[in-house]
Amino acid sequence: MQYTLGVDIGGTFTDFSLIDAEGKITLWKEASTPKDSKQAIIQGLNAMSENEKLPLSDFLGRLDLFVHGQTIATNTVIQRNGPKTAVLCTQGFRDVIHFRDGFKPQRYNIQLQPPKDFVPRYLRIPVGERVNYKGDILKALNEESVFEAIEILKKEKVEAVAVSFLWSVVNASHERRVKEILKAELPDIPVVASSDALPIIREWERTTCTILSAYVLPGISKYMIELEDWLHSNGFKHPLLVMQLNGGTSTVSKLLEKSINAIASGPAAAPMAGLFASKRMDVDNVITVDMGGTSFDVSLVTKGAPSLTRDLKIHENPVGVAAVDVHSIGAGGGSIAWIDPGGALMVGPQSAGAEPGPAAYNQGGTKPTCTDANLVLGYINPDFFLGGRRTVDTTLSEKAIKQHIADPLGLTVPEAAHGIFRIINNNMVDAIRVVSVERGIDPRHYSLVSGGGAGNIHAGMLGSTLGMKQVLIPRYSGVFCSFGMIVSDVRHDHLKAFTANTDKFDLGAVNEVLADLEKKAVDEMVEEGYPEGEVILKRFADAKYPAQIHELTVDVPSDKVLDESDIKVLENSFHDLHEQMFTYSVRESSVDIFHWRVVAYRSVKEPNSQIMDLSSDAIEVARKGTRDVYFGDINDYRSTQIYDGSSIRHGMVIKGPAVVEETTTTIVIFPGQNLTVNRFGDFVLNLES
Repeated sequence: MQYTLGVDIGGTFTDFSLIDAEGKITLWKEASTPKDSKQAIIQGLNAMSENEKLPLSDFLGRLDLFVHGQTIATNTVIQRNGPKTAVLCTQGFRDVIHFRDGFKPQRYNIQLQPPKDFVPRYLRIPVGERVNYKGDILKALNEESVFEAIEILKKEKVEAVAVSFLWSVVNASHERRVKEILKAELPDIPVVASSDALPIIREWERTTCTILSAYVLPGISKYMIELEDWLHSNGFKHPLLVMQLNGGTSTVSKLLEKSINAIASGPAAAPMAGLFASKRMDVDNVITVDMGGTSFDVSLVTKGAPSLTRDLKIHENPVGVAAVDVHSIGAGGGSIAWIDPGGALMVGPQSAGAEPGPAAYNQGGTKPTCTDANLVLGYINPDFFLGGRRTVDTTLSEKAIKQHIADPLGLTVPEAAHGIFRIINNNMVDAIRVVSVERGIDPRHYSLVSGGGAGNIHAGMLGSTLGMKQVLIPRYSGVFCSFGMIVSDVRHDHLKAFTANTDKFDLGAVNEVLADLEKKAVDEMVEEGYPEGEVILKRFADAKYPAQIHELTVDVPSDKVLDESDIKVLENSFHDLHEQMFTYSVRESSVDIFHWRVVAYRSVKEPNSQIMDLSSDAIEVARKGTRDVYFGDINDYRSTQIYDGSSIRHGMVIKGPAVVEETTTTIVIFPGQNLTVNRFGDFVLNLES
């Protein structure tokens, strides 16, 4: 029996999705180990091998695919606990990251303090050199200034270096030479050049991307290499694949060449997890939500294509590369409830995380969390948390809510718990509106796909508040992103800055640029072990009107040498997209193009799906019993039917109010809603009575 495995490290739990050759899905959760993330993976692998009744070496030896998503890179940036990093820059331009793009993140907030520079000024070291926008060398590289910079790096004990010179996107010779010198003089220090990290026009985005790449590289390099070595020494025979922020996967060696792609890698798998379930129901417009222990992540999928963005920022620092458009807020099971100075109840963004966790964990946490509220409200069964593998104490939840929320606000404990539930729901509804309503998209025309261990407690209320008709809850929803990684393609992005205008279009030069990018893309895939015939190439371009300062990315005809007719196709594609995004276009205008992009894919084999026969059994066979559960329609507890999710079959219907329990998640069916199961075993929560 051969397997595929996805593993996603979250702030609270590490999730595992295992699929065998027949399509049987096994789900597992381990508490994350923030001090050494690898330990949670090792514990989970040992548990899963025992479950399969195999020695660990045999189990790993039967894995055909192992895809991993991690939070190390993201947490390093957020917590600013990475290595001491310096940047070598063109003389006279050391303040590029300080001046940013000339705008404040919140333009009209007069009290807003400037973001802290990621590299302090004394470590932004100028180097003598200058290239102009045509790529002509105006001032030769002063290698003496490079060696002077190296002495500063040694004195300051710098642990990572970024190199970003003006106009290196059109002539990278100076950056390449400086990188050679640094590698020779400082062989143990990682060096990232902007012409490798993000060869685009606009120096702030390019420089910041390069700095972030250098900043996260030592940490993820150590972790990834150690994990892959451990897997290989214990029986795994294939390369470890890592989830990237562009929605694709990569080998460890290639990821470390573009370390920026390791940021936000876990949440990028959510759209693919949602699409796998929705496509089986012929639904291609979905909003995916993933509520874990720390965060709530939202993505929009229109016509079967996840939304991508080049505007992703982490703590107001632009990432720069194309990324799956995931909007995240601090709203998870571990989100802490608190009262602000004005006496208003708030939930998040602070989280109790895995350590100490919610008060109910009895690990030293004393502050009330969303999980504590859900326990008090009866939504979570304290005797079946993680399938009974983890002990939780509801009395500790009640004590924390009473002390910190109920008594100060003059509420009963259930009223306070329901207040926490409502507040966090409002926060999550607002997050969904950001990716839909605020972009002119009506969520009522979309289906909600819910994931995350905590998400399905809240999904019914989120969908009904937004006027949506149904919520799809895959069987793997409790480990949503880890499953999405298994069904994500291998992907590498390549780009080159080359300016063109549709009125003065040099077809020969553009075709040469595209051919060069495509050769690099195919060669890289072949180097990773994928046959050339399995590589899919797609072309894109960043285009704008001549007077504009921001571009839109449009499709470029692929699988052909461009001719005169394609110039008009490209121009019209931009006009159409501009009209769709901004309600107008200027069709008499020519179009500028700054960057040409080639994306290389290698599709993964889609796992087999087990099909459920239509059951004639009554729903009573899945009933576990009853317990008191609090519902807002009566603002009180009512005796509520509880069902075993693993016993619910295709054809069965559960009418709300009810609760469905699985080992990795809980589904709450609110009054007026009903739950069915499709032939793939996924739950469908119907929100219209």
